[in-house]
Amino acid sequence: MPGLRSLQLLISQGGRRTLRRSLALALLRRLRAEMTFRRNGFKWTGPTACSITGSLFMNGHYQDAYLEPITKWLRANTDFSRPVAVNIGANLGDVALPLSRTWEKVVAVEPNPETFARLQYNVKQNGLAERIQCCKVAISDEPGSAELVLAGDPGNCELRGDLNGIGFNGVDVVRGAVSVTTIRLDALMEALGIRSADVGLVWSDTQGYESQVILSAPGLWRSGTPLWVEIWPKGLDCHGGAGRFIEVCNRHFKRILVADQLGREPVAIDAVGDLVRALRPGTFTDGLLIP
Repeated sequence: MPGLRSLQLLISQGGRRTLRRSLALALLRRLRAEMTFRRNGFKWTGPTACSITGSLFMNGHYQDAYLEPITKWLRANTDFSRPVAVNIGANLGDVALPLSRTWEKVVAVEPNPETFARLQYNVKQNGLAERIQCCKVAISDEPGSAELVLAGDPGNCELRGDLNGIGFNGVDVVRGAVSVTTIRLDALMEALGIRSADVGLVWSDTQGYESQVILSAPGLWRSGTPLWVEIWPKGLDCHGGAGRFIEVCNRHFKRILVADQLGREPVAIDAVGDLVRALRPGTFTDGLLIP
């Protein structure tokens, strides 16, 4: 059976590649603070201690693994001529760089100074400075400043929440904290000269700060812009509570398409409450909120 032998060979080759990369990553984490490599058509530079760097090195993707089915749904169901995508919590650019393949302009928002420098570097070394605009701010419904808590894994850094709470507490260590500038998303779009009607997608990963992101740009949602958002109850509880997130979702959106249901039809937004309550402690999911 040549077909079966070919499949077995492919699986064997994939397993060997995974093993090689896993061993290389373990060694690099012992010897170097930073690494540069090519995956998924891009050149990446990131800290070896970062889970996002590790995921990109191992399989070429992190959050952007969902991008293809999301884009397919948006093409079929929304005004896909809108030229701008916004990535909030852009980190190394793991989503912002792939977004630039589809959208004419990408706004990449990252408040962590050390991570922002790597985001800019990844944008520049891939020749995307004309397509991706990097902004060193945090999105919030309250403009001014906030404290960003630095985790051992740079992918876990988080704005300090209510009663000094942080979602990664007990999962990661605290390296310190920095003060960052906060701005409403609608104000940032205005400052950049971008109309709400030109934004085709907002992609947000803010470690539980999603309610504040939603409240910072009601005009975007009124214009029909969908929002891909992380849903992490533990983080939400540190930033106004899961109940507040459910309420603002119901106020600003009509439907939701959950990550593990991509390819199906969206359901009514009131399902978000059951979704949040069904998540096991410490777990999370993602979903497309549709105005």
